[in-house]
Amino acid sequence: MQKIKKTALIIVAIAMLAACSLALFACNSSKSVDYSVDNDFEVEIVETEDYVAYKPKGVNCKYGMIFYVGTAIAPSLYEYLAMPLAAQGYLMVFPLADLYMTYMDYKETEYAFYDFEGTQFFIGGHSQGGGAAVKRIQENPDKALGAILYSPLCYLEDNIHGLNMPTLLLEAAGDHVLTDEMKASALSRLDEDMLEHHMITPGAHMSFSTMDADGILGMFNGDGDGISEEDKQLQRELTVTYTLAFMRAHLPATEEKDIDWLHYL
Repeated sequence: MQKIKKTALIIVAIAMLAACSLALFACNSSKSVDYSVDNDFEVEIVETEDYVAYKPKGVNCKYGMIFYVGTAIAPSLYEYLAMPLAAQGYLMVFPLADLYMTYMDYKETEYAFYDFEGTQFFIGGHSQGGGAAVKRIQENPDKALGAILYSPLCYLEDNIHGLNMPTLLLEAAGDHVLTDEMKASALSRLDEDMLEHHMITPGAHMSFSTMDADGILGMFNGDGDGISEEDKQLQRELTVTYTLAFMRAHLPATEEKDIDWLHYL
């Protein structure tokens, strides 16, 4: 009888060990990303009450971007950016705010930092969302790999000058939403020696999103001055290209090997 009990215990132990092994395999079945090569992952969209996330399916994302939207612009209108970056293996998180007012409804806590603890983030934003990105980096500089700003509108004392933060600044030559003073003010908040700056010509302020129908542009002082549909599309293509190249160039040193920079520029 004791021999039977001992055998039964051994069988149960083996079964439990097998179950644990299967569970461990399941937990670790997510793919690791080789960020030095082109990827083409399937993308899934997850929405919570705090954010919308574009995630490469079945992938363990080491890197990503938290992106604050422009005034009253829904995250889906930046899908041109989110989809290709997520397909490359980057987690794209859009914090949600009332009426998409990401600066006016700025939240002290950025939930993405806690919900995705295994991911290191660049912090980005467009227009007033660029101002929110500057504010977030000023408050949490240790959580940012770099700043990615599209025609940012900076407010009050928000400033990342002196933080030695790698920064990508994209502006549109035909931007009639921001005044010259607003543009100069935003530039003064950044570290010039850490700055990569591109002026997209002709370009429109609103064409950093897809909320840029001609009627919309006309409401903003003729933003873009009659920019064509081809110009709008080119602006977004350049935005993706510059953003991806910047992110790849500023990954931690262990991820920089074997990258052909010219391929992305």
